[in-house]
Amino acid sequence: MANPALIKAAVMLATDKRTWKALAVLLAAILTPFILIVIVICSLLSGTARHNNTAVELTFYGGSIPAAMPGEYRDYITEMRACFASLDSAIADVESEMEDGDSLDSNRVKAVFYALYFGSDHLRLRFAAAREFVDCFVYYEECVHPAEEEDEEDYVHLRAYPISDLPTIYRNVGAYAGRAVTPDDMTNITEIYLRVVYQNFDVGADMPLEGGNGTHDLIGEMTNGSDVIPSEGGFVSPLENGWRDKVTSEFGYRNNPTGTGSEGHTGLDMGVPLGTPVRAVKDGRVLFVRYKQTGYGYHLAIDHGGGLVTLYAHCSEILVTEGQEVKAGDIIARSGSTGRSTGPHLHLEVIQDGVPQNPRNYL
Repeated sequence: MANPALIKAAVMLATDKRTWKALAVLLAAILTPFILIVIVICSLLSGTARHNNTAVELTFYGGSIPAAMPGEYRDYITEMRACFASLDSAIADVESEMEDGDSLDSNRVKAVFYALYFGSDHLRLRFAAAREFVDCFVYYEECVHPAEEEDEEDYVHLRAYPISDLPTIYRNVGAYAGRAVTPDDMTNITEIYLRVVYQNFDVGADMPLEGGNGTHDLIGEMTNGSDVIPSEGGFVSPLENGWRDKVTSEFGYRNNPTGTGSEGHTGLDMGVPLGTPVRAVKDGRVLFVRYKQTGYGYHLAIDHGGGLVTLYAHCSEILVTEGQEVKAGDIIARSGSTGRSTGPHLHLEVIQDGVPQNPRNYL
């Protein structure tokens, strides 16, 4: 049997304010080093992200390099600027071999080079190497111009054409670099390209593809003039065993799942176990792939032509790359709970000309 005196002493000790203060001090002493470590790590990561974004902005748009920026970043920026000058000359040289108003997306060319080579020690790019790199973004065909006079010979020359297919570009760049362009490289290229094109270099700021109306506006802009030819037939299920009995949140207004009040919901949520295969609902071309910890999380969009796009969000894994052609029913990702999510599910959006539509009207 427990000793009554010990029980009484324990109760008195537990109700004594001095005991709680002592415990608080002890816990603070134990936890403070770990808290400080977390704070230091977060500060380092924030500082690194700030330097990275500033480096992109200064490299692409110029300006004075801040005195407070670490010396290695100053060197990287200076060297990359010199490489960009060589790329500009090479781009102009290649474009002189184009006709009918064709041109290269110089931001795309530079974003690829930047993602692959920024941070390399003593980076140099002579014109010949720059021309070889830019050639990764074009293909050549022999053109014949008939002679104007009978005693003259036909004029034959090589004409450059821009490549629009990103997988082909990445294969060419991989051959140039002597290594494959990895999915991580592609993701980094996309992030850099979007920040440059939309001039958003703030750490933690929502990017156009972060979620919300900006996403839909950008999708409308990106698919304007798309050369994807719409396929015949309707949509197939994004899940192998059907989707109707798995819907957990409808299109339209709903209660905020992570806060208070109501919010507009621009897609259809389907609750499925983590890692469930996600399938393309229609033939098309992968418009973009992004890996985010906020908003849509890991997500991708497919351009189906005619201004029609589908978006698949909160994935745990994405199995396709930007620019890849896909068929209806192809497994393109696995479900997850990345980004702003309360549990494993697939968030599916259908967007027509930049405007979200109710997926039920298409599935």
